[in-house]
Amino acid sequence: MQKNIQNSKRCRILLTEGSSTSARHTLYALGDRHIIDVLDPSALCQCRFSRYVRRWFKCPSYSKQPLEYLRFLAGRLKRDPYDVVLATHEQGFLLARVRNEIQELAGLALPEFSTINQMQGKADFVRTLDELNLPYPQTSIVRTRAQLQQTQKFPCFVKLAHSTAGMGVFRVADSSELDIVTRRLESEGRLDGETEILVQQTGLGKLSIVQSVFQHGKLVGTHCAQARVQGVGGAPMARESVWHPHVIEDIRKLGQHLNWHGALFIEYFHDADSNEVEYMEANPRIGETFNATRCGVNLCEQLVRVSLGEEVPPLPPGEIGIRTHQSFMIAMSAATKGLNRRQLVTDLYDACTSTNDFHDSEDELTRWKDDLPSVIPAAAVVLQLLLSPRSASRIVEKTVANYSLPESAASVIRELSIDELRKCFD
Repeated sequence: MQKNIQNSKRCRILLTEGSSTSARHTLYALGDRHIIDVLDPSALCQCRFSRYVRRWFKCPSYSKQPLEYLRFLAGRLKRDPYDVVLATHEQGFLLARVRNEIQELAGLALPEFSTINQMQGKADFVRTLDELNLPYPQTSIVRTRAQLQQTQKFPCFVKLAHSTAGMGVFRVADSSELDIVTRRLESEGRLDGETEILVQQTGLGKLSIVQSVFQHGKLVGTHCAQARVQGVGGAPMARESVWHPHVIEDIRKLGQHLNWHGALFIEYFHDADSNEVEYMEANPRIGETFNATRCGVNLCEQLVRVSLGEEVPPLPPGEIGIRTHQSFMIAMSAATKGLNRRQLVTDLYDACTSTNDFHDSEDELTRWKDDLPSVIPAAAVVLQLLLSPRSASRIVEKTVANYSLPESAASVIRELSIDELRKCFD
């Protein structure tokens, strides 16, 4: 039975992880409205340090131990009932396989597994764009060493079908770098004649993101933002809200075609001179939403209402020109680029004081006035970087491992039998 959004209640929400920046953004969108608990395999996950989190539960890794993760999740839902399970990152890929079982215990907004699988893989996303006649950068799909070595146009990007935070994406500047990437992929057994790998040219214009929430194919919330500074894995470290109506219509078309249910965000390039776009990558999750929330578009709240089965009217467009950034991630990016401590401190000072490149901009992650404990993970990371700037890559890899979906894990999740999955809820 559908409810009306005006009669919505304070909900008990369980987040599927607490290590990602997306999860931290979700806390800021929902924390004052709801009771929030978090699952995560790391005792030091950043969302544990927030006044908005009631409890943290140490759980198995969903990518390394998917059945154990599901058993843990089912046990929590049975022992301590929740209104909504919110998949803040790649866990939605696993949860979609048992969405009916979860929906018997709590609200959940995810599409069918076949649909989420279609958007999770980069090659399948390109094929979907072709089907809908939507634009994307020049792309070829290769499976062998010989096919990869035929690449002649540089710079380009070599992408694994499944990767998170840029960990499976390689920027290739010339043929010598292509040889290095080829040897790496070959040593990992990926150029086996079956595994799909994308070779994609750089898009024209600025990297942008459109975030959306759908209810059974109907677009009920959306937001566009443009990257001003890119950092680790090419992800936006600073952004500004924009409005691209033709992009909104393309996303509406895509969601209707897929009968999408839940959150979806798409990365694209926008050329300001021609106003043309090229869609680069799909992510079947909510993403980093602070900029949208700051603009008056609370996509996370809308996702909660869709998860509850409420009848939700579409959200109006948000304010344009709102700037936000991620201070300690900017420091992390500076360290991964090999900048020295002095340069790192300069970038961090600009971000923390909203000066130079970050003027008129708010911090998305470390908000000491609103959420004093959020200073703890930021301070810990910055201290590590100052002591050893070279530790940046190790910190990123360790953190991303808590929520990423590598190709090996995606294959295991696809191959799990429905009987094995359902036993987790017995």
